[in-house]
Amino acid sequence: MARKIRIAGLCLVVLIIIAAFSAMSYAQSNTVADVEKSEVVKTAESGVALEWKKVSAADGYNIYCAPGDSKDFEKVGTVEGAKTTAFTVKKLEQAQEYKFYVTAYKEHKDGNVESEEYETLTACTLPATQKLSNVTSSDVGKLSFEWEINSKASGYQLQYVKGDGKDFSAAESVNIKDKATSSYEVEKLKAKETYAVRVRTYITYGESKLFGKWSEVGTAKIQEKVAMPNNIDKKKPMIALTFDDGPGYNKASDKILDVLEKYHARATFFMVGQNAKDHPKNLKRKVKLGCELANHTWNHNHYGKNVTASDIKKCSEAIYKVTGQYPTAFRSPGGNTTSVIRNECKAENMPLYYWSLDTQDWKYRNADHVYNAVIKNVRDGDIILMHEIYDSTADAVARMVPKLIKEGYQLVTCEELVLAKTGKKPVPGEQYYNATTIKNQTS
Repeated sequence: MARKIRIAGLCLVVLIIIAAFSAMSYAQSNTVADVEKSEVVKTAESGVALEWKKVSAADGYNIYCAPGDSKDFEKVGTVEGAKTTAFTVKKLEQAQEYKFYVTAYKEHKDGNVESEEYETLTACTLPATQKLSNVTSSDVGKLSFEWEINSKASGYQLQYVKGDGKDFSAAESVNIKDKATSSYEVEKLKAKETYAVRVRTYITYGESKLFGKWSEVGTAKIQEKVAMPNNIDKKKPMIALTFDDGPGYNKASDKILDVLEKYHARATFFMVGQNAKDHPKNLKRKVKLGCELANHTWNHNHYGKNVTASDIKKCSEAIYKVTGQYPTAFRSPGGNTTSVIRNECKAENMPLYYWSLDTQDWKYRNADHVYNAVIKNVRDGDIILMHEIYDSTADAVARMVPKLIKEGYQLVTCEELVLAKTGKKPVPGEQYYNATTIKNQTS
């Protein structure tokens, strides 16, 4: 009997042990250890990278995020497997504080089991990459630049350096503390030198400054002091006669040059590159008479958005090969101007010129009409549009030039007109409607 009792007791102990182990096993299958040593390892303008210590028994991890002071966390990602202990939260707003936590989970037949305790991390995304909108030197020794305002900025950091901007190690830095400021000007720089500029946004976060990425580099050649030609009186009225589409394959262009030479007048010629290539004597005569050589694209086949940088470059090279000098002005075929055109003109150091008086000589082909269009409507500072390829225009010029001079007008180039009326050289990449008005949106 005693022996039976001992056996029964032993069996009971075994059953208790088995039950205990079963209970422990069940408990372990329904719990997972907490994630430890989680940390923020990198921040960017739209993402935050997290890392944490491996939880061996985990089947994966869940990542949660909440903006700013919000307590409403949302699951933003899941990592499968215990070995992967890193995750980058993406598509976040720039310059924004966020909170994060990571939990481990374990798969179970009744549903995944997730760790309960976690460490909350805080991080701030960086400001967005800044955009530099304009870099110019429109006055002697001055460099001006503009950028887009970042509504979340605390301020901006600027850098400028002599050269093309490939090396900023010797750059001067300027901190702008006013977040509403979007422009800055540097003075007393060396004329004719090229300077490079870049800008970035910063925000104040705690006791630190968080900087966004640098903008693309912008460059500008510093304006030099330019003396007016001795034969121009800034106090007297003046206009710029401009001629498109030449040189012509008739005698019209030569007739126009004969008139300009006779009356000691100058004009600006917006020439088609392939025509310029075919008429070297004509171009050299224009240079000798002090006229301004200007670019009107290589073949005049493209308009507006179809004009490419190559159309402009090819024309400039054609003029240079004939005369040894590059054109100093540009006009779009039809006057249709785009950002591509303006950017290429800026790169080639050419301002653009529209017109304030259109003779429509191409439409009427009538000397009386062209003559009256100018004489009856001309005003001081006008840029007048004509074409050097029509005999009717040449006939009108023969009558209008002496008449304009008699009425007191000086006939100058576009560059001379802007310089005389503003005291500054025309700005490359900007389009002038008349002597003092910039009009970059034309179609």
